[in-house]
Amino acid sequence: MIVVKKGKEPRSLMGFRLQNPDADYESDIPTNVLKDIREQMWKDQVCLCGYCMKKINSPRDVRVEHCRPRHPQGEETHDHKAALDFKWMLGVCYGNSLKRGVKPEDTTCDAHRGNTELTINPFDQLSVRKIKYRADGSIYSDNAEINKDVTETLNLNCQSLSLPQTRKSVLMAEQARIMKKCKGKSRDAFMHELKRTYESLVRERNLTPYCGIIIFWLESKLKIS
Repeated sequence: MIVVKKGKEPRSLMGFRLQNPDADYESDIPTNVLKDIREQMWKDQVCLCGYCMKKINSPRDVRVEHCRPRHPQGEETHDHKAALDFKWMLGVCYGNSLKRGVKPEDTTCDAHRGNTELTINPFDQLSVRKIKYRADGSIYSDNAEINKDVTETLNLNCQSLSLPQTRKSVLMAEQARIMKKCKGKSRDAFMHELKRTYESLVRERNLTPYCGIIIFWLESKLKIS
């Protein structure tokens, strides 16, 4: 995961919410408004799932996730206003849930989460920075609640989708690129390339699929805490 920086709320959603204060997200939201929400999140998140960081090919493939569950703990009633609040909406993938006969343990992200409440806040840098990665590409946290979020609730180490192996491959490819570029050069040149890469990913938001593990590795090398 990487912290998500949201853009402006779609005007169509703002207008719909103002004109329909008692509207329900599940049954009342118009198709054109939902389309605008998906397009805005796809743009804000640089085509990446807000949880697993896989590439989402188009806005049509974005699943609208509510970081505050619409039916917490299985409750039938919920806060309609919160469900239409753009600041809590996140664009995610379908987590392998579209395949016929897929087992629950083989789903990820929102598809695996259901209505379980999360401790991790994808929009808060301090929260996301508590996420770490092991050498084998698996994701975890020293914070027990966040560790449960990423390993159990969101199932971000799903073996059937090879998520840890994919992250490891992404990191190894980036490490190989940097080593090749800096071969025969000084340590200062190596550190400069690490900093340049970090700036590109974090500040310029040139995000790539599964780049959370790259950012974690760069921060360890650059001693950024």
